Amino acid sequence: MVGAGRFALDRWTGLWPILLLALALRVTWALLVPVHPISDAATYDMFARNIAAGRGYVFNDGSPTVYWPVGPSALYGVFYALFGPSGWVVAVVNIVMGCGIVAGIYRIGLQRFDARVAALAALIAAVWPVWIQFVTMPSSELSFALFMVLAFAAFGEQRLPRWVRTLLSTALLVIAAFMRPTIVPLILLLPLLGGSLRQPLRTAGNVVLALVLAALLFAPWMERNRALFGEPVLVSANFGANLWMGNNPQSHGRYMALPAVETKNEVTRDAHFKALAVTFIRENPGEFLRLCVKRIAISFDRETIGIVWNARALSPAVQWAGKLVSTAYWLAVLAMAIVGVALWLLQNPARLFDPLVVAPAMFAAVALIVVGQDRYHMPMMPFIALFAAYAIVRLAFRPAKRAAVA
Repeated sequence: MVGAGRFALDRWTGLWPILLLALALRVTWALLVPVHPISDAATYDMFARNIAAGRGYVFNDGSPTVYWPVGPSALYGVFYALFGPSGWVVAVVNIVMGCGIVAGIYRIGLQRFDARVAALAALIAAVWPVWIQFVTMPSSELSFALFMVLAFAAFGEQRLPRWVRTLLSTALLVIAAFMRPTIVPLILLLPLLGGSLRQPLRTAGNVVLALVLAALLFAPWMERNRALFGEPVLVSANFGANLWMGNNPQSHGRYMALPAVETKNEVTRDAHFKALAVTFIRENPGEFLRLCVKRIAISFDRETIGIVWNARALSPAVQWAGKLVSTAYWLAVLAMAIVGVALWLLQNPARLFDPLVVAPAMFAAVALIVVGQDRYHMPMMPFIALFAAYAIVRLAFRPAKRAAVA
């Protein structure tokens, strides 16, 4: 922990140079690489344009959807409505969010570690290639990471009363859930695991407060989905489809196109694929375990999605070099983060249940069970940056401490 005065000093001497570097790198990328959305990025762009035009969250033919989370399209749609649907709007919004992620990581680092770890973690995030590459695409990754780190930062702000921190962090987690619903369990787990064992009633009260607020915030969207699809879907109706992609007789662990089904109702279709996947897992436990290992390898052995989704704007040579640099950076930071987690847990094994450990483990479980893609490790990256920085600081300053003692 650091005091308010120390934070004020570090904010001017530690954070701002890193933020300026993050800004410069992202602006440079935006100036060199035009926005040409493909895959999910093109889908978010389409929905955002329809939202901006006042048609709502619908396909171009006017039919409503609940398959993708509405959050990313709604976010870009607001700025499309204000400034027009263009690539520069996407880039500016993403640059702001990218810098916000860096600042949020810095604040969490101050709260949970120290100023050196905070600055180094922010620097790791500032120069992380894939976060820079995502500047030129509409996506869920940047907005999700931003609201997640803001939620953790709000929850750790000791100068605020606990109930205020619970309300702020819960509201931010709900917004993050509308970007990617995999974070929903943290609405319960953050106040529960982040509470004090010495004050069980207070912790229980904050858990109830979080759940009540979340229910109120989710309710309007659930009612919209009930009215349109017959079911009060919490955020989106794609878990069953993604589970099937990773668990069916033809699955190779990666993304698969969904076969045609009779129903056009997205909720009914998702339930259909979920039932098929559950049946496959139950009848083929050995194959399920083999696919789990394969999905983890697919999700963690590289980091190329930022180049792949910008492929239309990059030459083949730049794509090859970009994938190489991105993957090398990712594997190096991941290796240091594993060391950092080990060092942190050795000091206190009870930290295994700390939200800083539980959250990335929860995101890893998604790739383990559902379908493998390197983008599925991106929700873990703020925590990976923090633990990588912690490992570097611990290892770098250990000899100095020994010399001082000698």
